[in-house]
Amino acid sequence: MSRLIILSAALLALAAACAGNDDPLEEDAFRLPWTADESWFFLSGPHCDSSAETCPAGAARYALDFAPRAPLTGFLCDPSANDEYWVTAAAAGVVRIADRSLVEVEHGDGLRTGYYHLRSSSLAVAPGDFVAAGAPLGNPSCEHRRGGTVPGPHVHFYFCAGDDATAACLDDRPSLLEAAGRTLSGWRIEAAEKNYSGSLTRGDETRTATALNCSAADPASGCAGVRNDVTPQR
Repeated sequence: MSRLIILSAALLALAAACAGNDDPLEEDAFRLPWTADESWFFLSGPHCDSSAETCPAGAARYALDFAPRAPLTGFLCDPSANDEYWVTAAAAGVVRIADRSLVEVEHGDGLRTGYYHLRSSSLAVAPGDFVAAGAPLGNPSCEHRRGGTVPGPHVHFYFCAGDDATAACLDDRPSLLEAAGRTLSGWRIEAAEKNYSGSLTRGDETRTATALNCSAADPASGCAGVRNDVTPQR
């Protein structure tokens, strides 16, 4: 069976799974973008690119930030310190963008997930590649596409709808989709009033976005009972 036939069948299967819903991204078809048994930290809730507490009019709060370690600020920007951690595909699809620190994967009908601040030298995929859910894409890093660095190694994860297979959603702001209301590994994304704030809920569990390391095993003194450690496993 040819690669093209396999690829077409995979995308058709994903599209069929989402059929019958006005917004397929509401379906629990996407997983958190790292290995199933690892706990990462939920650093930032739904946010636009502004550092202000509120976003400009019409700007989608499209992205979430996750890191394998916390706190984020000034932490482990040495690339060799993050080789063991992999950002992975949230669902099966076709790689549309794999450029420097950015990967975008299409899951059918133009729907994509995006993975930003990956270490460019670690990218494990190229445009046109088919990837399964959970396939490794690259290591989290401090890299920025336009030069310079971000404060600490993490993945800036988002949903978007791209019409041009060769153009990145990050360069076409209207294509970016609101994160609130989506689900990842059964965790429902909730926005809060302020930009970068928010929570994830799954059943009776809640995780609140914070740059601190707040887990059940080793809660920081400033966490006050709040947790932000998240695992894809149910």
